[in-house]
Amino acid sequence: MKYIAKSIAVLVLSFASISAFSEEKPMNMQQGKSADKGMMQMSDEMKDKQAQEKQQYILKINDLSDRIQDEKNPEKKQELMDEQLKLIKDHMEQKRQMKKQMMKKHHEKMKNKKDGMKM
Repeated sequence: MKYIAKSIAVLVLSFASISAFSEEKPMNMQQGKSADKGMMQMSDEMKDKQAQEKQQYILKINDLSDRIQDEKNPEKKQELMDEQLKLIKDHMEQKRQMKKQMMKKHHEKMKNKKDGMKM
């Protein structure tokens, strides 16, 4: 009997907590923007250029991978692996810089929006 009462109490409390959380509304990340607009608008030409650059990067990495697998000389193999690693690191740094630039623009935009509200 004691366990049944505890079990019922646990069930009642869990249902109460679930219903309390269901009343919270999800944040609207778009805030006034139409649904088809994102934070970053790119023209079709920019999208094509970015896709071509990514394709070139992938082809270079794959080519180096094939050459590494085919290479028999350990020194040459290590040289190719180092070249591939440098290419990957350069690509990662480029992506990091792009993200940093995008975040900077976003923060400036939010700061300007906040300053405009203070008036």
